[in-house]
Amino acid sequence: MSQLSVNNLPEDISSFEYDRKAVTSAILHFGIGNFHRAHQAVYCDDLLNRGDTNWGITGVSLRSSSLRDALAPQDYIYTLAILGESTEYRIIGAIQDVLVAPDDPNAVIALVAHRSTQLISSTITEKGYYLSSGRVDFDHPDLRSELASLDMPKTIYGFLAQGLIQRAHGGRENSKLTIMCCDNISKGGEHLKDGVYCLLQKHSPMTLDWALSHVGFISTMVDRVCPATDHNLRASVCRETGREDAWPVSAEPFTQWVIEDGFLGDRPHFDEVGAVFVDDITPFEQMKLRYLNAAHTMVSSLGYLSGDIFVHEALRRSEVKSFVQQALRENVLPHATVPDGHSGDDYIEAVIERFQNENLPYANLQVSTDSSQKIQQRWFSTLDIAMTKKAKVPYFAFGLGAWVVFIQTALLAGVLNDPKSGMFAEVETDDMGRRVSAYLNIASADRFAFYNEADFMQTVVKHAKSIQTWGIKTALTAFLKYQEQKEESHA
Repeated sequence: MSQLSVNNLPEDISSFEYDRKAVTSAILHFGIGNFHRAHQAVYCDDLLNRGDTNWGITGVSLRSSSLRDALAPQDYIYTLAILGESTEYRIIGAIQDVLVAPDDPNAVIALVAHRSTQLISSTITEKGYYLSSGRVDFDHPDLRSELASLDMPKTIYGFLAQGLIQRAHGGRENSKLTIMCCDNISKGGEHLKDGVYCLLQKHSPMTLDWALSHVGFISTMVDRVCPATDHNLRASVCRETGREDAWPVSAEPFTQWVIEDGFLGDRPHFDEVGAVFVDDITPFEQMKLRYLNAAHTMVSSLGYLSGDIFVHEALRRSEVKSFVQQALRENVLPHATVPDGHSGDDYIEAVIERFQNENLPYANLQVSTDSSQKIQQRWFSTLDIAMTKKAKVPYFAFGLGAWVVFIQTALLAGVLNDPKSGMFAEVETDDMGRRVSAYLNIASADRFAFYNEADFMQTVVKHAKSIQTWGIKTALTAFLKYQEQKEESHA
């Protein structure tokens, strides 16, 4: 697929309507993966279609050149497959270029510094922020290296800091800029600010003073399920569009983007193409993390242990669907608030409905990637709120037991994709109590109050033993039956 090839598409295939040669890239985006290309890039494509030609994108890969190498021959044009009851195909042209940071770090730094760059955004996943105990971990070797020197940055913090030093020293007093986190982490903009400010304090306090009034750091809440690209997607795109696409993406029809309105650079009119600007992003972040993302982690653990490849397959099992619904209603809804004007019950139903989309082949192992980091915000925060109220949270106890067995099972099968997989592998014990304690400690549960609640932790161990002994279906069915009997006895 190239600029020329999109001119002769089938009539039912939609494509961008703007002249790509007239587009300038005011956005520099770190983490040019599937999610960005199926979410933020689509909003930018909508703006460009409206004639707002400033908001093209230059992508940055912090690691691999694979996406650049795949898309460069097709001018970074790619296909989005929207997987609803039927599949719609759309050609996206918002990405103008892709840089690979290890290949040419100076080019990335130069774009951070360039006056034309008005917005820098990121989708680099949780591990790309180097967080430990909820803060940027400057003991990590990559960050220790950047504290010593910014000559060869490795992290997003290093590239931003070095670029800002050049931007500030380039005589651009009015060159204001916004840096925006688009990952599913709480207060992502604050983490970016903390990491960059620490490096600036070390290497250029004068730039730090300049940044205080010239650089805004903001968070967003993003929501769209985007499965991994596979051969079947590539084949369907080729069949339906008549064009080969080296790296198409797919997504559910639903899309949501809530943006903290703290721009210092020019602000794109994302609100005119479906996004929402708010003063406080926190309630929206918490709603997604503690309901949708929490449910995703539940389904992925239970589904993998049930032998299912995909999320929608797991939810065909009545016991899995019932567990997730009840967990959200009984153990999340009473303790996790939703933004004003939103219904928690309605949101729960929408979450389950979206996950049941059979045209959305979202793999359980893909969902469970990096779960040792994700679970902290998805489960642990709600758990602690419940503990302060002396509330019972039996579904979380079972869920944690299932998660421990999932980690153990996936590790033994050699399919665990987690930055702490090496630490999990070092846990050698046949005692489930010790395994539960060790695994949760690796996931930083020791920073949360529930970890020190002996009765609750004993229940987690009991469920983990039950799952390991009897299998997930038998253990889960018995758990649900017991919960039903308890409710009937209290009725």
